[in-house]
Amino acid sequence: MNNAYRNIARIAGEAERNGMFSEASEVWRKSLSIARAVDIAWINIRIDFCVNAASRNWGNAQ
Repeated sequence: MNNAYRNIARIAGEAERNGMFSEASEVWRKSLSIARAVDIAWINIRIDFCVNAASRNWGNAQ
């Protein structure tokens, strides 16, 4: 795992934990361009989860 992906995944995870699902989904989307092929499926799962959570106004969804 490269450092750039690790950092952006950490930021996305923190946004999720803070209930900022819209922001987290955008950060996950940005990570797609630097992620390894093996991480793409996981990123898409996180994006789907965050979009769903934001649409249901979970946490601090904006």
